[in-house]
Formats: sequence, C-alpha cells, structure tokens
Amino acid sequence: MKSKDQKRILIIGGSGFIGKNSIIKFTEFNIGNMLNLDKDFSLLGVKTIYMDLRSPIFTEIRRFMPEYIIYLASLNDYECDDLNIATRINVDALERIYQELIGYETLKKFIYISDYKLYSSTPPFKENDSIKKNNNYLITKSLAEEICLKYIKEYSIPSIIFRASNIYGPLDQKKNDIISNMIKQALRTDNIIIENNNIYDYLYISDFIKALIKSLDCEFCGIINIGSGKATETINIAKYISSALNTKIEIKNNTIYEFYLNDITKVQNILNWNPRIELSVGIDNTIKYLKKTN
Repeated sequence: MKSKDQKRILIIGGSGFIGKNSIIKFTEFNIGNMLNLDKDFSLLGVKTIYMDLRSPIFTEIRRFMPEYIIYLASLNDYECDDLNIATRINVDALERIYQELIGYETLKKFIYISDYKLYSSTPPFKENDSIKKNNNYLITKSLAEEICLKYIKEYSIPSIIFRASNIYGPLDQKKNDIISNMIKQALRTDNIIIENNNIYDYLYISDFIKALIKSLDCEFCGIINIGSGKATETINIAKYISSALNTKIEIKNNTIYEFYLNDITKVQNILNWNPRIELSVGIDNTIKYLKKTN
C-alpha cells in the first residue's frame, strides 16, 4: 500500500547515469512512486514511457500528476556539434515542459541539473559569479537556466537549478567521464594515459542523490552549486587508480588547461547537507563495480 508520505516523482531522462542511480536510491529509501520518461528503458522496475525530446509526450505529465519533476534529459557536451539540434533538445523541450506546468498547482518542486563549467570566474565559484557561453553545450545550458529562472519569476513554478561539479560513480557510461574511463583503461590495457592534468571538483553520486532528496521539499528556488568543495588534479586520480589496480601510468602532457571548483557554502546552509564520501572511497566503489561489469 502506498504510504501517504510517499512522493509522486516524474524523472525526465531517468535512464542515464544520474537517473538510474536516483531510481535505485529512491527505491531503497522508499521515497515514492516514480515514472520515468526517456528514449531508453531504465530496466529498474520503474515504469518507463518512451519519450524523444524532439517530439516528447507531455500529456504524461498531467496524467501521472507528479508532485516533483527531476529533469535530467540533456545532450552532453560531446553531443552538441549541431547547435540547432542541441537547442531543440536541451532548451526547447525544457520550455515546452514548463509551459505544460503553468497553472499546475500540484507541483512542489522542479529540479534541473546544470553544469559548473558555465563559470568563467576564478574558483571556487559562487552562484553569482560570471559565466561563459563559449561552446554549443554551454550556450544551451545557459539558455536552459534562463528558462528555469523565467518560469520561477513569471509563473511562480518552484524550481532549483543545481550547477553540478563532476558527478561520478557506478553506472556512469559517459564518454568524457574521467574516473570511470580511467579505470576502464587500466582494466583493459594495464596502463593509464594522461593527456592533460586538469583540476576538477568530483562529487560521488550517492552524495549528490542525498542532496537531491533534501531539495525536494526545501523552500529555496534558484541557482545553487553542488560539489565536494575540493579540487583534485587528474594525475593524482591516475596515481590512486594505478596503485589500486597495480597498473602503469603514461603522462603525455602535464599541462593544466582547466580548473573548476564550486563553493558549496550555499547548499550546505540551505539543505543542511555535506558531502560524505571521500574521493578515495568513491573511486574504490567505482573500481569494484567496473571489475564486475567489464
């Protein structure tokens, strides 16, 4: 029997890395009744309705009557070569969903996942720091954020925009995920090749999902950073993985091209949340998972 405290959660794009992990944790914590809209099936015991963001099925939103919507559907940066296609999927589809929500009084929170690579200021980044739009992916992420803010202001649709750092962990299949791909390379070739030594903020997936859960019923609306609050060099991650798997490292380039780090003071205060999983523990967990699946 459904508990009166259970939530009705619509996950748009729930068959990807964050979505699958969220469904697993929401089920584990008995958070509520979930519906997934995606072009791929989640295979996790949650009903999934096929939805292509170029021609989405928005009638399902009101039919399911969600109290919460978690919007995860987006092309990744390496999928945004065509700006017109990227805009249709990353921007236009989001606005059509917001239009569907005008006057929909059942909604308690709309959550959109953005990217801390929008920032153009000196790290650690604060939410009101300047941003950049120097590639198609960041152009569409910026436009998507503007849509969220517009519907908060003009239609009082309660929304949170998480500017997320590098989220990693089991089930991550993204082509540009540093930690998972480094582990896969080590397992496959007994060698880790370093092309550059960028510095990033890495947040383990379960920590992110705990913040996600806390955000469902918080009163805050607007942009909020999420991350570990710590910056780590790529080479140091490679060294840890190399030691754990007893593999070699080949450093082709030691140059640091990028440095991204979120200031997480705001999310700590608003959600009473702190990251708990140390990077070494998160990497160990990801290694265990990939050893079983690769």
